[in-house]
Amino acid sequence: TFVTGQIRAERVAGLETDFRELIQGGGGPPGMPGPEKTFLLRTGEDRVAILSLWASRADVDALLASGEEPPARRLIRAHGGTPEVTLWEVVVEGSPATDRSGS
Repeated sequence: TFVTGQIRAERVAGLETDFRELIQGGGGPPGMPGPEKTFLLRTGEDRVAILSLWASRADVDALLASGEEPPARRLIRAHGGTPEVTLWEVVVEGSPATDRSGS
């Protein structure tokens, strides 16, 4: 999932604090699947995004069907933004080669 929003620059620090608390608490509502990994991203002063990697689409669908506002949306909204959500599916996964010397 990729959730973006624009918030005032003076609210970014509060978002960062709340994001850290969220991930320390497991990343989602109790009893619901959460992401395997999640990142808070920022571009410039006031554009933020929360990128979350999930084990399966079924986990995302379960959270969406729960009636709970997903945590990434809730965080951006709580800090004055209007969350925009895009669901992406991994098509190819890999890691860049570590030896780039050509040998």
